[in-house]
Amino acid sequence: MIACRPFLVARHHLQLLALGCALLVLGCAGQRVRVHDYMFGVTDLVTAEDDAPIVGAQVTLEVNGPVYEAVTLVRAAKGSTNSAGGFVFMYLSHERDVKSSLTVRKEGFEPQTVSGSAPPGGHHTILMKRV
Repeated sequence: MIACRPFLVARHHLQLLALGCALLVLGCAGQRVRVHDYMFGVTDLVTAEDDAPIVGAQVTLEVNGPVYEAVTLVRAAKGSTNSAGGFVFMYLSHERDVKSSLTVRKEGFEPQTVSGSAPPGGHHTILMKRV
């Protein structure tokens, strides 16, 4: 009888350990962190005062919030306008309404800076004034 007691105590401890592990796994499964990805996109047109598209303007985006290109954190990005005067910055974020600012520069025009949040409430046109 004395030889059986250590076996029973060890068996009881193993059962408690297995029960604790099962409860831990169930508790962790119930506490899953839910992360939503949102599109952070800025798509605008740059035109002159006569509505002509401005081709090749330098566009600088500065972001005030968590925005990612794949897994890389983005704080600023540069691009240029296409033949229609348009540009696109497209990223992911875990937050809605991330604040940003855009600065557009082109020789012969005054630089323009606009601020907002993404996603914006529609497409916008940035009007450049000649120097």
